Amino acid sequence: MKKRLLSLVVMVSLMAALGTTGLAAQGTKTKLVVGGWPAGDQAFKAIIPAFNKLHPDVEVVLNFMQTADHHQQLSTAIAAGTGAPDVAMLEQAWVGRYKDAGGFENLLDAPYNAGSMKSDFVDYKWQLATSVDGKKLVGLVWDIGPATLFYRRDVFKSAGLPTEPAEVDKLLSTWDGVLKAAQAVYQPGKRWLLPNAAYLYTWNYMNRDFYNDKLELVLDKPAAVEALKAAITMRKNGWDAKLDMWSNESNAGLGSGNIACVVAGCWYGGFIKGWIAPKTSGLWGVAKIPGSISESNWGGSYLAIPSQGKNKKLAWEFVKFALATKESQNTMFKAVDYFPGYIPAWSDPMYNEGDPFFAGEKTRALWVDISKRIKPTFATLMDSTVDDSLLNVINTGLNENKSATEIIAQAKSKLTNDTREDFDKYQGILKAAGKIK
Repeated sequence: MKKRLLSLVVMVSLMAALGTTGLAAQGTKTKLVVGGWPAGDQAFKAIIPAFNKLHPDVEVVLNFMQTADHHQQLSTAIAAGTGAPDVAMLEQAWVGRYKDAGGFENLLDAPYNAGSMKSDFVDYKWQLATSVDGKKLVGLVWDIGPATLFYRRDVFKSAGLPTEPAEVDKLLSTWDGVLKAAQAVYQPGKRWLLPNAAYLYTWNYMNRDFYNDKLELVLDKPAAVEALKAAITMRKNGWDAKLDMWSNESNAGLGSGNIACVVAGCWYGGFIKGWIAPKTSGLWGVAKIPGSISESNWGGSYLAIPSQGKNKKLAWEFVKFALATKESQNTMFKAVDYFPGYIPAWSDPMYNEGDPFFAGEKTRALWVDISKRIKPTFATLMDSTVDDSLLNVINTGLNENKSATEIIAQAKSKLTNDTREDFDKYQGILKAAGKIK
C-alpha cells in the first residue's frame, strides 16, 4: 500500500513537473533588444502593442540611455563583436562613421532588399546612410529634423516684438534684425534672446555639411562668416545667456521665459512639451531659422541591425513595421514629435491640423514644406567629432574677443588635428572608391 501510494506521489510530481516545464516552454518569448536614446523609447512603446499582435511570441526589450552613452556603448560592442542590441538607433552624425565600415548589416542585400523602398524615403537622408561606393545601406531612415525657431510669444510681446510667425520671420531674416531682437529682449542678468551667441554660426552647419566632396573642411562659408560677426556683436554686448542649449540652466530659462527662443530640429517640440516646459502650452510659436538659413535639417535617426545579432530576421521585421508603415510612423510622431522620413506618412490629415501647444499653428505642414526642399549633404567619418567640438571652439573664440577670421582659423586648426586619424582613414576609403585621387 505504501509502495503504491509512493508511486502515485512520484507520478503526480513528475506530471506536475512536466506540465510546468511544458507551460514554461509554451510561454517562452524571443527577446528582441532595441537600443537607443530618449525619447525613442516612448515612440516604440506606442507601437509595440500593435507589433505584438503580429508577433505575440516576441518580447521587445528597450535598452535606452543618453545619446552619447548609447553611441559609445554601441561602438565598444561593434569593436568587441559582442554586446550590441538586435536593433540600434543611429544618430545622423554617427552614420558617416559606420556607413563605409563593418559591424552592421547591409540593408541593400538579401534578405532585406531595402532598395525596393528607396522612393518612399526622403532622398537626402537615404543618401547619407549609403556608402561611398553606393553598394551599402547601413540603416533605414526613421525621423528627420526639419529645423525651425521655437520662440516664446509672451516674451516677444513683452519686449515689443512681433509675435506671429510671418512677422517674426521677417524681423529675424537679417542679422541686423536678430541683433535688434536680442537688444529688445535683453534684461541684464535676467533675460536673453538665446542660450548662446555661438549658435548663430553653428546653425549654418546643422546639416552636418562640414566637408565638401573633395574632403575639404569648409568653415568659412560667406553666410557663416556673416553670422559669426553677428555672434561677436551679441557676445560683446552681453545679449546672450552664454549657456549650452542642452544644459539644465538653459532648459530652466526656456521654461521660465528668461531665454526667449532656441533653434532645433522639429523633434525639439516634443522635448518642450514633454520635459522642458510642459506647462507653457499656447505660449510658443514656431518660425523659420533666423538669418535666412532655410531648408536645414538638424539630426534625425536611423535604425540599423548589428551583424553580431542572433535575431536579424526578426530585427528586420521590427524595423519594417516601425519605419515602413505610415500607421507606425505617425503613431510615433504623435507620441514624441519624431517627424517621419517615410514620405507616405505625410498624406495623413494630421499634417494639416493645428497644434494647440504652439497656439494652433500648423507646424507639421511647415515641416513638410521644409523637408521637401532640403538638399543632400556629404557625410563623413569625421562628422561626429566635428559636431561635438565646433560649438565649444566658437564659444571660446567669442570669449577671447577674437575676430571672425581668427575664430575660424582656430577652429579649423583644432578640428583638423582632432580628426586626423579618421580623416586619413576616410581619405583611403574615397580613393579606393575612385571618388578622389
